[in-house]
Amino acid sequence: MNKDKTYLGDGVYASHDGHQIWLAVNHHENIVIALEPAVLARLLDYVKSLKQKKEKTNE
Repeated sequence: MNKDKTYLGDGVYASHDGHQIWLAVNHHENIVIALEPAVLARLLDYVKSLKQKKEKTNE
């Protein structure tokens, strides 16, 4: 099912099935969530906004 498995750190694994990004915790077979491309894009936008807020508070 999932291909291109990689360890991200802190017990989090990611894989890709050609459409969705799958996330697993503590073990690469313990899949807990699948992110469609649009959802992943919103997650990345959220991370970007957090970085921007942090940069503003560090000025």
